[in-house]
Amino acid sequence: MNLHGGRNNIYKIDEMVIRPLQPWTKDVHLFLKYLHDQGFTGVPKPMGLTQHEERVSFLEGDVYTENLPLEMQTDAFMIDLAKLIRQFHDFGARYIHKLTGEEPWMLTAKTTVETMCHGDLAPYNTVIMDNQIIGFIDFDTLHPGSRIWDVAYALYRFVPVMHPENPEDLGTHEDKQRKVKLFLQAYGSEFFNERECFDWMVLRLKYLVDFMTEEASKGNETVISHIEAGHLEGYLKDIHYIQTHWCNQ
Repeated sequence: MNLHGGRNNIYKIDEMVIRPLQPWTKDVHLFLKYLHDQGFTGVPKPMGLTQHEERVSFLEGDVYTENLPLEMQTDAFMIDLAKLIRQFHDFGARYIHKLTGEEPWMLTAKTTVETMCHGDLAPYNTVIMDNQIIGFIDFDTLHPGSRIWDVAYALYRFVPVMHPENPEDLGTHEDKQRKVKLFLQAYGSEFFNERECFDWMVLRLKYLVDFMTEEASKGNETVISHIEAGHLEGYLKDIHYIQTHWCNQ
């Protein structure tokens, strides 16, 4: 069974997901194994590598490529999401001493190294069943970095903090403010304050814009198709909106 996702040639056989092998896959599998060894099962379990493919366990549940259903857009969901990300980051913080610094991650760290970042925490990489979060998938963007690097992007995607014209935007400004506060309280307000989250959100999106521009210049067809679909223009509009309506509030 073919699976829809950000990349081609991803399919499912029985309870395994087969994905193309990447330069960073071996190190991703080492981290996923570590998480399972520590009792954190909210990620796929590595099932082995071949010359051209990786195999990981299939997380049973639903994945939403666009907005979450209305019944999931609740304060309770945001709190549960924050707690799961915090748990993921806590395990990641205990893992970074195992790194050599020579790992060929897809994304380079643009922050201090505090933990392992998923790198793309969003609804399309989150598995949900019966309104409960099962875990996160697609770890190609895994890399060492700071907690706020992941958190800022998760807030952008899940609250969401987006320009009102963005097709994925929803909720009033007041709704968004409440969800941001609930998320940060549940994650742990001792790590960062609300204001800096928006500053980092802008930095995170600018990094994404630069990454997409560079990859498109190299001929990356997937990225080129995303730019042609208006994603890059949308990120630039979201950056301006966040700078104008959130960074100075």
